[in-house]
Formats: sequence, structure tokens, C-alpha cells
Amino acid sequence: MELLSLDQVCHTYDKQIPSLRDISFAVEKGERVCIAGANGSGKSTLLELIAGCMKPSSGNILIHGTRGGDAAQGRSRAGMVFQEPDNQLFMPTLWEDVAFGVMHTGVSPQEGREQALKALRAVEAEHLADRPPYTLSGGEKQRAAIASVLIMEPALVLLDEPTASLDPRARKHIISLLKTLDCTLLIASHDLDMMLDLGGRVIFLHEGRIAAHSKIPGLLKDPAFLQRIGLELPLSMAQAL
Repeated sequence: MELLSLDQVCHTYDKQIPSLRDISFAVEKGERVCIAGANGSGKSTLLELIAGCMKPSSGNILIHGTRGGDAAQGRSRAGMVFQEPDNQLFMPTLWEDVAFGVMHTGVSPQEGREQALKALRAVEAEHLADRPPYTLSGGEKQRAAIASVLIMEPALVLLDEPTASLDPRARKHIISLLKTLDCTLLIASHDLDMMLDLGGRVIFLHEGRIAAHSKIPGLLKDPAFLQRIGLELPLSMAQAL
């Protein structure tokens, strides 16, 4: 079943600087799709358009047949985990941060806490529920940010550089967590080794356009192609040469 569809999506900043041009692809329900590209290729902009944070200059974004970018119903079906988890954590305790979204749907504080604990349990962070977010490590904050999205039960979870700035152990834990999530994932990153671990398929962006699609590993093993779009072989493959 097709969950997400983009048709000839374009975006221009301040009506002058093109960031995305003619982006078309679809994501099936339950798929795990990665978006790869060098810095400035348009990865984050693409996720923000799908999440409804911005509107496309032209083209259509459909989530379950609902137009994205300009419809509250479409936005509610896609939850985004931003690159900096501190942007999503601002309440006195972690459970309050995770419950923030559902508390604005009319649930009681008790029910909100119960749902927050359930979401934190899903990311193995329930023991952190009463901690202030500023006391957490980078990996713990990333888990909490993911929980704050999962609690809303979106059809599609968007993650922007989920392993950025994490130490090796925290990175490994986040990748293991992403493997267990029972939802449709669209993940933007330049961490190609993470993509090898996650599997699925990858869409390559270059200068705001789709350069290629590939199953994983596919083009992740092609050094000439990766070099053309400003990327390098995954470290695990480069070390094996």
C-alpha cells in the first residue's frame, strides 16, 4: 500500500534560491527508506516539506492520499525527529516532553504520563522519565525525541541525521532501535554505514535533484558514483579494500 507520494516537488528559498527540483518518489507502508546526500543536497528541506513545516513551491506531496505541506490532517500523519533533539525537549521532565503532543489532544495528565511511559519503554528509556532533559546524554536525548514522535502514532516517521554527533555506543543503540520500530521510516543522513545496517532502499540526492534510487547496498558499493555526488564509500567498505 502506497503511504507517501511526491510528484514533481520543487522548493525555492525566498523565491530565489532553488533547494529541490522535480522530486518524485513513493514510499510503501512498512518500508524503510534512506535519503543520502552530501551537506546542502536538500535532505533536511525534503523532510521538512513532507512534515508540513514548509510548503513546496510546486508539485504535490500526498500522505495516505492527503495533500502534505498545507493540510493539518496530512501533517498529523507524519512525525519528524529533528537533527538536534534539544529542539524537541524543553519541559521540566522527560515524560512531560514526550507527553506534550498527546496532552494537547485532551487526554488527562495521568493518561498522558501513562502513554509517555509506554513510548519511553519502546525506546528503552522509561527509567529516564523523571529526569530533566538537560541531564541526558546525546543518545538518551535522541531516544527521547523519537519517543515524543512515536507517542502520536504517526503513519510515517521522518528522521533527520539520527546518528549525528553520537558517540559509537550511542550510535549503535540508535541503529538497533530503528531496526525494531514497527512503522514506516524515511531517514535522511550522510551516515552510509548506518544505511548498510538498516537495509531497505536508498534515494540519492545531489544538488537538489534525485541522482539515483537503489536497493541497499546497491550503489552504496559504487565509489565512482558516490564520488560524483560528493560522498565516499561507507567506512566499513573502504576499510575492506
